[in-house]
Amino acid sequence: MKIYQLLKRGEYHTDFCEDFSVAQAVSSSVVLCAVLDGCTMGRESHFEATLGAKILRKVIKERQYRAFYGEAATGPGLERELREIMVEVFQEFRQMRNQLLLDTSELLTTLVIALLRTDTGEVYGMALGDAVIALNGQIMRFEQHNKPNYLAYHLGQDVDTWYAHQKQIFRATSCSDLSLATDGIYSFQPINDCSPTEPLDIAQFLLVDPELAERDEMLHIKVKRLENRFSLKPTDDLAIVRVRLS
Repeated sequence: MKIYQLLKRGEYHTDFCEDFSVAQAVSSSVVLCAVLDGCTMGRESHFEATLGAKILRKVIKERQYRAFYGEAATGPGLERELREIMVEVFQEFRQMRNQLLLDTSELLTTLVIALLRTDTGEVYGMALGDAVIALNGQIMRFEQHNKPNYLAYHLGQDVDTWYAHQKQIFRATSCSDLSLATDGIYSFQPINDCSPTEPLDIAQFLLVDPELAERDEMLHIKVKRLENRFSLKPTDDLAIVRVRLS
């Protein structure tokens, strides 16, 4: 198994990258992958995605500790486990809002999250907001027309009611190549007057194409190739997590 991650500041964002990525083992056979995209119109939007990533890591570590000491058993199946994780994430966001006296505008981040069983290739995930996912070479795009239904809008609701209304779900029973990306993957533009002489499918190139898969820095090399050979750079921030099981 190889895990590749990329975090790239877009050309239109001069100070901070507002995206974040997470790849962390949940157990010996389950990996959590996630990408987050802070809302540019929010307040200090780089903070929102970073906070979301830190909350995810905290939730996973605490679940690992509880499982190690026999205080909690892992729910049967990835769907059940992802639900348990998202309920804890929701509650942590609510707690951070109250402890730090944060406004809703300080918590606006998309969240694309998936659980992957490394022994069987089973995948179960959800997208809270805009996202691009590739499962075994098939690219799916969740597009909310720049009006993502952020988790932060629902922190005053009952968590079970909120979760039951989530529709942007993706799954696979046998996946050998999984990619999650923020919508910055569609923001590549020429950085000078030189445009590519042939059409390029950048999402296919970064999320599906197996070239350089033996290199841990595969995504970084490919982004550099887009810049050096084709004068293309992302104008929006970009976060990618890609996992190949074979």
